[in-house]
Amino acid sequence: MSYNKPMSQIISVRCKLIVPQELRQEIDRTLQGFANACNQILDTAKQKNCWNTAKLHHLVYRPVRAATGLKANHVCQALRRVISNAKAVKQVHKFRPTSLTLDARTFKYRESNQAVGVTLMSGRVWLKLKIGGYQIALLRGQTPTSATLSKTKQGEYYINIAVELDTPPTGKTPKVIGVDLGRRDIATASNGRSWSGEHIQAVRDRFSRVRAKVQSKRTRSSRRLLRRLSGRERRYAA
Repeated sequence: MSYNKPMSQIISVRCKLIVPQELRQEIDRTLQGFANACNQILDTAKQKNCWNTAKLHHLVYRPVRAATGLKANHVCQALRRVISNAKAVKQVHKFRPTSLTLDARTFKYRESNQAVGVTLMSGRVWLKLKIGGYQIALLRGQTPTSATLSKTKQGEYYINIAVELDTPPTGKTPKVIGVDLGRRDIATASNGRSWSGEHIQAVRDRFSRVRAKVQSKRTRSSRRLLRRLSGRERRYAA
């Protein structure tokens, strides 16, 4: 028995937080503690040349908790952030106190009054969301289990809530078109009709020759001309 499983996608819903003045200091303290934890974990990973999540966890968990006073899940999320950043970029720089990764144990969304529960160093606090109809529609009926709390340069607080949405099924069609990225043929349809890319390629070759000639001059005016040529070629190909 076969069936088509509906496809889904994870999106991030950005919501502004209404933060009372008395909670701002505690949020900032938690953000700073999380950044300190990330930096301590990063230093250990570099010193030990250890980038395996399980092995690094055993090396840093207790020392980081003792040094920062963070909750257990905050330390685990700091470890995951360090590892994921190391995989994404060649060189990881210092972490700044601008965001906090939350999981199912440190985050909860309550649709009834549009509020979120966030676990800080002192415990869980509830914060109201300042959102419009667009965010409300995306969050309707959702039970998200992860989010990222962040602070902007202007001192405002936001939370990016990860929700899973079903993607609409694509309709079947007998019409098929193949694309050759504009080299030999621009496109080829299933009925055999094709659109030649010979003229486009000839124009690209001409632009290439002109660029090579202009680049050899190495003057300020030649650099300005190169920028104009680049835009002209891009608009032509589009």
